[in-house]
Amino acid sequence: MHIESEIFKLILSAGIVAKIVLLILFLFSIISWAIMFFKLHQFRRIENDSKEFLATFSKIENIHQLYTLSRNKDNPLAALVKEGYTRFYEIKKGKGGLMSDRPAFLNAIDRRLKSTAEDEITYYEGYLSFLATTGNVTPFIGLFGTVWGIIHAFQQIGLQGSANIAAVAPGIAEALIATGAGLATAIPAVIGYNYMLNRIRKMASQMEVFSGEIMAYAEADVWSGGGRTEDTDEVDMVRGNE
Repeated sequence: MHIESEIFKLILSAGIVAKIVLLILFLFSIISWAIMFFKLHQFRRIENDSKEFLATFSKIENIHQLYTLSRNKDNPLAALVKEGYTRFYEIKKGKGGLMSDRPAFLNAIDRRLKSTAEDEITYYEGYLSFLATTGNVTPFIGLFGTVWGIIHAFQQIGLQGSANIAAVAPGIAEALIATGAGLATAIPAVIGYNYMLNRIRKMASQMEVFSGEIMAYAEADVWSGGGRTEDTDEVDMVRGNE
């Protein structure tokens, strides 16, 4: 407790440059932690929603039921279904003349699914660039404070004409605090960035696999003769998404 009190007093007595450096690092740290907590909450929500979505997936018999299931869901898999079904509906109603060309039909839906997956990944990567920037930049900001503190220590040596510990201790301590603050800001941001990026990669892999399921349902509806005519509410919903 005494050491913490001394550090606090040292910060208060530091020069204006050192205080600015510490303030910048503090702001980086606060924003980084806010982003990490926000992303954790966001990923937890969509993962729980995806689990509920997949729990009923085995009961699905055709692409129309799959779309109906996805209507009230807010997760990347449901987004794929909604966009994939919209494209499927466009093709089935004659937009683009692809019903007679099986490879072109599948390729058109695949392109829409890939575009949707990229949009979802880009959305969920939001704010992660700030964590990466924090991890890369803040150690150098702390290093700048370190260099400034050492310069201050040498100035005290010059003013006092002595290199004893009492002359250089404040400047060295100020420098070390800046170094520690830079590392304390950068390390959590780097860990958080890598952790979030890993979860996004898993999400991307899951979407890629699920895209194949959507295409299989779409193909079966057209070429296996197992499809049905969409009801009015379903058609209206699709048109509302266009």
